[in-house]
Amino acid sequence: MRRFFTLLGVTLLMVLLVGCGANQSTGQSATAGITVRDPWVRAAMMNMAGDQSGAMGNMQGNMGQATPMAGMEGGHGHGHGHGHEYGSQAVSAAYMVLVNNSANADAIVKAESDVAKTVELHNVIMENNVMQMRQVEAIEVPANGQVELKPGGFHVMLIGLTRDLKEGEEVVIKLTTRSGKTIEVKAPVRKP
Repeated sequence: MRRFFTLLGVTLLMVLLVGCGANQSTGQSATAGITVRDPWVRAAMMNMAGDQSGAMGNMQGNMGQATPMAGMEGGHGHGHGHGHEYGSQAVSAAYMVLVNNSANADAIVKAESDVAKTVELHNVIMENNVMQMRQVEAIEVPANGQVELKPGGFHVMLIGLTRDLKEGEEVVIKLTTRSGKTIEVKAPVRKP
């Protein structure tokens, strides 16, 4: 009888341990956090840096005010000034949908890519009746929610391109979340 209770005790202990392990595993998947959907990068040529006409060059603001900025997120048909002078550096932007599969809010706090000397998180806002592009510290992604990075909104700015970004190629971007996760994104290059 003693042997029976010992076996029963060991069996119960194993069931509890396996149950706890399963809960921990489920907890990890439940907090998997941010994933990326539909990434793409705007095509850009380095030799356009000095004269990025149309797509990324100097444009008129919505209210007719000039916003002369050489390095801008391109292709919206209205000016996007920003707090940084990119001079004659060639620039591009990356877009995607950030999906948070977790019950906890998280954020993208850093982006890196070998196709640019500098990579920043940006948002486009209306300020004094002019669309302005500003660097942000983080792109917040709500719990069980998503945020679309798109032209005219949040985006990843690629500044000082190290090579041409030609349609059909692929760009690797590494995103870091506030929770410490690194996400490697392979984004195709497209014309807007």
